[in-house]
Amino acid sequence: MNISSPIFSDRERLSETLFRLCRVSLLTLIIILPMEAITAAREVAMAGFAFLLAASYAARGDWTFRKSALFLPLAFYAFCAVFSLVSAVDFGYSLSEVRSEIIKPLIIFYAALHFVHDEGLLRQALAAVVAGAAIMTFMGVALFFVDGGSLLHHDLRAGSLHNGYGTFSTYLVTIWPYLLISPLVFTERRQRRLIAAVAVCAVLAAYLSYSRACWLSMLVELVLMVIVFSRQRLRIAAVGLLVLALLAASLLLLPGSRHGEDWRALDRIVSDPEEVGGTAGDLVTVWRHTIAQIARRPLEGVGLGRNSFSKAFPEFRDSNQPLLWHAHNMFLDAAVQMGLQGLLALLWLLGLAFWSCWPKAPPAAGRVGDLFKAATAVMIAGFALRNMSDDFFADDSALMVYLLIGLAMGAIEAGRRAKQ
Repeated sequence: MNISSPIFSDRERLSETLFRLCRVSLLTLIIILPMEAITAAREVAMAGFAFLLAASYAARGDWTFRKSALFLPLAFYAFCAVFSLVSAVDFGYSLSEVRSEIIKPLIIFYAALHFVHDEGLLRQALAAVVAGAAIMTFMGVALFFVDGGSLLHHDLRAGSLHNGYGTFSTYLVTIWPYLLISPLVFTERRQRRLIAAVAVCAVLAAYLSYSRACWLSMLVELVLMVIVFSRQRLRIAAVGLLVLALLAASLLLLPGSRHGEDWRALDRIVSDPEEVGGTAGDLVTVWRHTIAQIARRPLEGVGLGRNSFSKAFPEFRDSNQPLLWHAHNMFLDAAVQMGLQGLLALLWLLGLAFWSCWPKAPPAAGRVGDLFKAATAVMIAGFALRNMSDDFFADDSALMVYLLIGLAMGAIEAGRRAKQ
């Protein structure tokens, strides 16, 4: 390539070209991030997104670092993760987790934060979310029936192109609020019909995942979205809580909603969880053990990474259900891995992100930035609820959350700069 060509002689054109390539990498990443089988492409898209964005800023020569409101909680969370290495049961493993669960997410978050300059870019990112949801939900339903799944039992659960029903149901909870706000951004009749079809497919896929936490989380997100667009929020919230309680109770009547539990022994679920059995009994068992271990060493974690639990407590692993290899709760996992300071950091991070994105007034149709921020606040609440009975704040699921929060915080920073 001739280095004297116009693209190299004009720094502004070079910066624009690099940014376009960065945008392609980001949109590709949003679509393929939940697809397990294309790990190499996902890593290339992530690296390309961050590198091309940095190169674009360097070519323009006006780099200004955006710290955002999440700078301190992110720094504290990273510190707690690194500090956990001191008491880690497996130093090498936890060190590798720092790279994959701290350094990589921080790069993705800050790349997304610096990517957003105007609402047009955010609109394209939202379109990529809808496109990825269309692929994942359709494939989730199609593969479920191809593999012989049943509408009446949870023997087989929809996992789509993700690595299982757990991660797939978490993905559905993550993208659901963005599907709900999309008709207010893409207003053409053909676009709205497509979005409606994707939303219906997402609901069906969620049911076929037979994840009760997913069902409840998507219901809560729907109620929160109604509150977001209401002018009398307290009244709507009170009504919404009542409706939510009735709908949540009705979920237990759906086929496949009972995962081996004997609800007649519900009054003994804390004292004797084995009497209840099933998933609920197993969860109470692992939670009791985890809380006891945290109480013994409140500031001394076993090291970052979900596998640290199995390494630290082999006796518990050998005497209980094989799936109980970590605490099965995002917040308990943070506490047992990094100490109570790690739990505090996680609560600070998610709480401040929610508060920063929650709209003080109903967002108007067409205001992409306001709508995206509202969806992100709802997503954070739904994601936290989904992970009360599991921990998917890791790997691809966590990267998607960091990416979406980064885009929302980028919209906040862009709006602030525009006002200035």
